[in-house]
Amino acid sequence: MIEVVGLGCRKGQITLEGADAIARAKHVVVKTGKTDTFAYFEGKDVSTADDIYDASENFDELDEKIVERLLSLKGRVCYCVNGSGYDDKSVALLAGRTDIKIYPSVSRAVAVAGFSTGATFLSAYDLVADRAFDCDRSLPLVITDVDDKYIASEVKLRLIDLVGEDEEVFVSGKKTSVAEIDFGKKFGYSTTVYCPPRDFLEKKRYGFADVVELLYRLRGENGCPWDRAQTHESIRANLIEEAYELVDAINNDDVDNMIEETGDVLLQAVFHSVIGEDKGEYDVRDVTTALCTKLIGRHEHVFGDIVARTAEEGLAAWDRAKGKEKHYVSYTDKMDKTSKSLPALMRAYKIQKTAAKAGMDFDSINAAVEKLHEEIGEFLAASSEEKEKEGGDLLFAAVNVLRLAGTEPEVALTAATEKFCKRFAYVEEHCKKPMKECSFEELDALWREAKNED
Repeated sequence: MIEVVGLGCRKGQITLEGADAIARAKHVVVKTGKTDTFAYFEGKDVSTADDIYDASENFDELDEKIVERLLSLKGRVCYCVNGSGYDDKSVALLAGRTDIKIYPSVSRAVAVAGFSTGATFLSAYDLVADRAFDCDRSLPLVITDVDDKYIASEVKLRLIDLVGEDEEVFVSGKKTSVAEIDFGKKFGYSTTVYCPPRDFLEKKRYGFADVVELLYRLRGENGCPWDRAQTHESIRANLIEEAYELVDAINNDDVDNMIEETGDVLLQAVFHSVIGEDKGEYDVRDVTTALCTKLIGRHEHVFGDIVARTAEEGLAAWDRAKGKEKHYVSYTDKMDKTSKSLPALMRAYKIQKTAAKAGMDFDSINAAVEKLHEEIGEFLAASSEEKEKEGGDLLFAAVNVLRLAGTEPEVALTAATEKFCKRFAYVEEHCKKPMKECSFEELDALWREAKNED
């Protein structure tokens, strides 16, 4: 067993138990001799791991090599670290390799900010590497190992994203802002950034977990009566509406609206998840687990042994993985499982693509155009009772032509409708009398003007 002694963060914070453990040990290894706590060891026969620190590329390598050194020693070993002893990653790594006993002292969080509640501890290098990291701002965030100006700059950029550039933080006890974290001149092994906790409504930046928490509050006992009254069925149309509004923002290259509408789509997904949790059906974690599991499974060319060198090969690998996951037994089965709630043009497009993969397709786009002409003739010749049926065939044939031309019909028709609305607005605006009183020739002339304005 290896005994671990927490040294606190300043001289004199070691406990009597810790001092006794050091005195009993055959080997005393101090993680670093570059901080104030090392003053305790003046005149004592101890070694430090500073040589490993100087030779290591990163803190993961440092911690690994320290553990290897500790495990190689024979006899009673005492390992001394700054902080409480519980808030050092090398100690956690050591605990996974052998039995340890910790004699704790003052944590780095207490030393930096004077609080004793729970906190989130994270190495600066882990923070920078983990792009998906989010934190519970109701707890303090303590970032350790900010050992040079470069990593301080990287920490600053991550914290700007997480909490905002004007947020108040402490760098080794000195108050500053996130934007000024890397302004200091002294960075070293023990440099720590402390972010104070923030009330939910005081935050300047919010993460995914905050969206979930907000829905919990809105549907909670003292929440919003409207939000509490909603069901899967009552808000299902909202998702379709929000999705189309996001598409509008994308089509208009409107980034501000894209941010807003993407948030609205996310809200609907979380809303349904929270409703599902209230009903005992499923919760957000079930949704994110299912999503990640699906994405990993369908990207065998990324996470497995399948090779895909082009986008087309990647799509083919996705389709094969999806087929295995969905247990399609035939192309007909795949068609049956294509959502019937899709817009009609979009569903027709997907059905035709499935048929094409089965080998049932036109030889060329010209053949599809001939079929379209045929359907036009049959539609014109149809009786009033048959117009709907023949009209459907006509539209289905038109979708085939667009598909073979590499154009998605839903997108194309949406663009055409918007173009028509724009030209119509021009005609109406420039008419010198009510449109119903205009001749076809007058309207057509204005339409041509509108077309030239495009």
